[in-house]
Amino acid sequence: MEHEEGLVNIDITRLLLLILAGAIAGFVIFLVFNPGIAQEENSDHHFTFTDDIMAELSSQIIKNFIDMMVVTAAFSMMLGGMLILFDELRSAFFNTSGFTVKRIAVRMGAVVGASAIVGAVAGFISQFAFMGINIITLGFGGVIARVVGWMLMGAGSAICLGYVLGGWKRAKMSVIGGLLGGLIGGLLFDALAVLTSRMSNGHDASLSRLIGFMVIGMATGAAVAIVEDVIKQSWVTVLNGPKEGRSFIITKPVTTLGKDEMADIPLFGDPAVSRQHARLVLDDKGGVIVEAVSGSAVTINGAQMPRAMLRPWDTIGVGRFSLRFHQKAGQHQYMPIPQQWQSPMMPQPQYSPVNRTVAQPAARIITGRLTLVAVAGPHINQRFQFDRGTVTIGRESDCAVLLAQDTVVSRKHAEISWDGSKWIIRDLGSRNGLWINGSRVTEHALNIGDQVGVGQTWLRAESV
Repeated sequence: MEHEEGLVNIDITRLLLLILAGAIAGFVIFLVFNPGIAQEENSDHHFTFTDDIMAELSSQIIKNFIDMMVVTAAFSMMLGGMLILFDELRSAFFNTSGFTVKRIAVRMGAVVGASAIVGAVAGFISQFAFMGINIITLGFGGVIARVVGWMLMGAGSAICLGYVLGGWKRAKMSVIGGLLGGLIGGLLFDALAVLTSRMSNGHDASLSRLIGFMVIGMATGAAVAIVEDVIKQSWVTVLNGPKEGRSFIITKPVTTLGKDEMADIPLFGDPAVSRQHARLVLDDKGGVIVEAVSGSAVTINGAQMPRAMLRPWDTIGVGRFSLRFHQKAGQHQYMPIPQQWQSPMMPQPQYSPVNRTVAQPAARIITGRLTLVAVAGPHINQRFQFDRGTVTIGRESDCAVLLAQDTVVSRKHAEISWDGSKWIIRDLGSRNGLWINGSRVTEHALNIGDQVGVGQTWLRAESV
């Protein structure tokens, strides 16, 4: 069984959107709570040594706990809510059929509600830790105490986001990001406080709080996105349609696909797709089984099957949508698969770094007119000829190498250009990569006989 060794792809769009969401959450919380915090800082607090000193001290301690719980609960609610909102809205920036108001409202409500409870608990624990560390260190552990508190605040938001998106496994992944985000924010806060207090002659720490709240929000959003992508084990990538290029991490015992607004992988816009069309079942050994629901049609590598054990690079067909399955090496301890569950092997070419099916030709740089001949895939036997210049390969109508029938090819997949002495082919950031003779590349000087892999198509390079 083949795996995808060391495959780590950071979803840059999601990363930037979660950073923006964190910044907005931090800014809003600053606007809401800073006036009260600043007023509290400017007040002179002192205790009069009377018979009521203990009562006054107890009252102040209780007030500190309540204040911290309120702030962390509100911050967790705002951060979690903004993260889920931007995570759902990212498809809307490209195609309005990729989301629904109901889906966003329900998911935001779940995250915000859970964040209120978890955030309050995190606030209580962080205040307890703050007091304990300061007592133990005789007041010199303020930085450590603050870092602990901010880490708990970031983790409280992230764990709720992860759970709503993918259950407890996803929550564990997200909480690592939340802890890292809180750590970064906590470490920067005191440095920012010193800098900004000098700027304001020591009278106001509002600027440091503004920067601090935004930094922890941005760091938490970034850390959640990066950590989830780095430690994910199994996921699918949508190859066409409104959500083209979007990846969905598989962490729940059952992941649903369909046009139901609450499906884990929503596929809108195709009447052939049922509300609950198919599901991905994660077994206890890390394998993923795809199952059709209620007689719906599901294809694996072009063959209709009611159930199949997925292998890396398998293509799942649901209506007009195609999704590619990915799995990191070592994730699944494969057991013998029943014959009726075995998916058909991917038709050649299969562009996996561990599956080199084409012999490396002798290196003879193409210096004349370029010809590309489709030797496999939906455009087989089609020929493309070019004089020196620049041509684009893709599914869009203005591409010189138009591969409109290959749904795995990106709209603008690759570019070939003449640099004065040779033809250079470059990947244009495609989701499924550019392959030369079975190896994934980003740039390559074309030789006679090179096999160029894009989507499910092989193009043989020739010179005229």
